Amino acid sequence: MNKKLRYGIVGGILGLFLGLIGGAYLGMVVGGTFFGWLEFSNYPTLTGYELGTYIGAVLGTLISTPVGVLFALRLMKKPEKNP
Repeated sequence: MNKKLRYGIVGGILGLFLGLIGGAYLGMVVGGTFFGWLEFSNYPTLTGYELGTYIGAVLGTLISTPVGVLFALRLMKKPEKNP
């Protein structure tokens, strides 16, 4: 496995996990702030902040996975500094 592919896979996995956790947290904060009062009659156990958490987790994952891959590939292209 070459270096570029390895860095891309590691960056994608890290971006996936960080986006999932960060997006869920931001979704819970925003959902609790703006959508906490919502109650869905068809789903009595689903509240607005839970829906915000789920949507935030999905969006955070979709956004941060490609960003993680690009960041890892950019790190790979930097020349190493020898002391």
